[in-house]
Amino acid sequence: MKRLNLLIVLLASLGRLSAQSSGGALSGTVTDSLTGKPLAAASVYLNNTSKGGVTDRNGAFRLTIPAGTFELVVSAIGYETVIVEIDGSRLPPVLPVRLRQAATELTAVTVEPFDKHGWARYGKYFQDNFIGIGENAASCRILNKEVLRFYFYKRGNRLRVTAAEPLQIENDALGYVLTYQLKEFVSDFNTKIIAFSGYPFFQEQTPENEAAGKNWLRKRWTAYRGSMMHFMRSLYTGHTISEGFLIQRDVYMVNEEKRRVKSIYRPDFQKPGLFPKDTLYYFWEVLREPDPIHRRLALSPDSLITGHTARNLSIYFDGNLIVSYGVNGDADSLRQSEIRLLGAEPVAVEGNGRYYPSREILARGVWGQSEKISNLLPLDYLAVDPDSRPVLH
Repeated sequence: MKRLNLLIVLLASLGRLSAQSSGGALSGTVTDSLTGKPLAAASVYLNNTSKGGVTDRNGAFRLTIPAGTFELVVSAIGYETVIVEIDGSRLPPVLPVRLRQAATELTAVTVEPFDKHGWARYGKYFQDNFIGIGENAASCRILNKEVLRFYFYKRGNRLRVTAAEPLQIENDALGYVLTYQLKEFVSDFNTKIIAFSGYPFFQEQTPENEAAGKNWLRKRWTAYRGSMMHFMRSLYTGHTISEGFLIQRDVYMVNEEKRRVKSIYRPDFQKPGLFPKDTLYYFWEVLREPDPIHRRLALSPDSLITGHTARNLSIYFDGNLIVSYGVNGDADSLRQSEIRLLGAEPVAVEGNGRYYPSREILARGVWGQSEKISNLLPLDYLAVDPDSRPVLH
């Protein structure tokens, strides 16, 4: 059965990127909110990127921030995670971050019981819909699955999954190790909608040899082509059509010819000589047609854009859009997906690939199956064909 998945949409641009700054360096400190003591070895990174590190013994950190806006994720064991919005063009002199101690499962006043046999019952389902299925997923594994907490709500026929600690995920297909702070994974078995969100941090693995490194580059390029990231970046640059995407919408129109024929044709009109035989055949064929008529119309990519500033674009559309990839190549390899907006407001999209609100786009089809952790690329991924030259976005 088809499952719908909330997906992250990624955008970037050549022409519009020229209006953005080049970013800068961000310095800050991480301390305990009660004692004011510095927190060493706290994790500090830009959400969904490979940019990050840990604090020193004085709780200090320094990160290079690319152009655009990001979510800065600050976390430490035993503390609640803090998310800070960072604009690369307007960085503060020093960013102080204070972390509050988190209530543990043992000390929390109200503890919702989780299924202690959750992995045995739901592990494969979770892995198939979070990590994914296919070649890359086969080389992707969760190293600390014991931190997962499974909750099944019988009345709502719904599965919720959280994690007591950040997930450590090894993706040997793309050459990354991910630290993923899972906010929530929810599967509604009634609506067949699956949604998950969190804060991934990418660290590149060290290849065993040059051939292994090139293989990772090729697989990243394969994962990128036709992905949501690729599509949204092409929208931002205005290269959607030239890069092989086609945007369409299903419309239903009145079958005017069928209605005209129905007004003329009557069973008694079949008397010999009243109409030529070929005319009767035509009438019968028209009367077999549906009313209304279904048509799939191509849309201009610019029709989705409702405005843009130096920082971002805003996109909006009604109903469902059908997005096909591969229209410049072999028709047999055409990949088709469908997306729709969940809200009534435009979605803001930045050149670094970030969009917000982050849970406003619902997808199915190819993207509904492929946009999983095993194919996830960081926002700072540079689209490079390893057998050719870089594709600048």
